[in-house]
Amino acid sequence: MEKKIKFWLEGLGNKNPDEYDAKQLVTLYSIKVPKGKRLKPKEEFNADDINPPFVLKVCSSNILHKTELQGVILNNDKECVQDNLKLMRQRFPNENILVENQTNFFGPEFIIGIIKDPALGHAVMVGAGGVLTEIYKDTAFRLAPCSVNEAKDMIDELILSPVFENYRGMTLDKEKFAITISQVSKLADDMGPELSQLDINPIVFSEGEWIALDVKVMFDEE
Repeated sequence: MEKKIKFWLEGLGNKNPDEYDAKQLVTLYSIKVPKGKRLKPKEEFNADDINPPFVLKVCSSNILHKTELQGVILNNDKECVQDNLKLMRQRFPNENILVENQTNFFGPEFIIGIIKDPALGHAVMVGAGGVLTEIYKDTAFRLAPCSVNEAKDMIDELILSPVFENYRGMTLDKEKFAITISQVSKLADDMGPELSQLDINPIVFSEGEWIALDVKVMFDEE
């Protein structure tokens, strides 16, 4: 196991990773995430620490589907963020709250995931992302780790692949996306059997970079 992963695991202690923890992990592999701060239940937020607009999210390893539980509030400016933070704390009084810079993006949402097969080990997946991932079912898989060229082949297999060819003016960087997919697969290989599942959903293209807006990491219970 890589030293940087061991250090990340030591920082977790005995708890399961929440979204903030998971994002800290992927940044170790040069995957970009929005600037954010995890607030403890009674911790105050200084609106000057992060650029608006803000997104507020409940930040708990026990809450995986935040939107369904009203655990996300978008489009907060400096005037309303404190009131909405109070609202989130009323809904989730014992949980941390993640405050992030809200990322503006143009183009579709994607997902990059890791699953573990009992016989074959880790596989990396890429596909159409967002809340409709399970409806689209537009995915491609490779065993981890995969090369950048293998990642490009995965992208080409997607129904959505034309969006990387200047479709209706979209200028998504295919090379950077393939590098990101390859890095996620390397992360899985470096972590080894302890990793059960990883989901980056969605990951979007914004200002020339791929940004992971939500990340989940799950350990093998064994």
